[in-house]
Amino acid sequence: MLKELKYLVILQKIDNELMKINQLKGDLPQIVENLEKTISTLERDLGSNRAREKEIILVIKNLEGQIEDSKEHLKRYQDQLYLVTSNKEYDALTSEIDTVRQNIDAAEYKILELNEEMQTLKESIKSKDLTLIDKRIDIEHRREQLDKTNKKTNDVHSKLMGEREEILKMISQRYIRDYERIAKAKDGVAIVPIHQVFEEKTDKKGNIEYHPAQVSCGGCHKIVPPQKIVEIRTGKILNRCEFCGRLLYWDDKTSEIRSNHEEEVF
Repeated sequence: MLKELKYLVILQKIDNELMKINQLKGDLPQIVENLEKTISTLERDLGSNRAREKEIILVIKNLEGQIEDSKEHLKRYQDQLYLVTSNKEYDALTSEIDTVRQNIDAAEYKILELNEEMQTLKESIKSKDLTLIDKRIDIEHRREQLDKTNKKTNDVHSKLMGEREEILKMISQRYIRDYERIAKAKDGVAIVPIHQVFEEKTDKKGNIEYHPAQVSCGGCHKIVPPQKIVEIRTGKILNRCEFCGRLLYWDDKTSEIRSNHEEEVF
């Protein structure tokens, strides 16, 4: 077998085992990552909400103080109305009274608006707090699951990654790039064995014989042209599936298959 082809087959087998490990983890890593982002967003929003809540409390307190001061001014102005001796003084005082009343009305209206905002904030904070509790419980459970899986697979994963690094050193960059490009497009599977199916036939004496039938790609299962079969079996050059583009090779352990789909080694 061509040296590069031999190493690519080994690389694919290592990657197949790594994919099995990833499948064992399932979508847990992504779920944990998404939960971390959600929790971070919730915590940031809660921080902003609580800061705004404190700000509103201070603003309301200041407005209430302004209202009390304005009411005292209003009372003094109203008392002074009985002491004025000219229309000019009376008009000036009534103008001041109107201004103070407008200020009181504006402050009271602003307090109403702020109280409504405060109520909305309290409801939002309560909802976010409950959601945050649920998310924290969820992420704790998911992390426990992921940690258990990691403990089972970390040693194997590290061993496989070490083997992968060693194999990569034996393959030229152009073949590695080709392999990775195909693997990325084909769910991680860049090179597959061909499948030679043998049909079971019984001769006149009752003896069972197996006759070669179709040969197909082990990836997409499309028929491999007969003229390519010899080349693939010898492994002297790299061959691709004309349909899926994967690299093809012959595997003595898996390529020969009985027509009843039971694997057979000859």
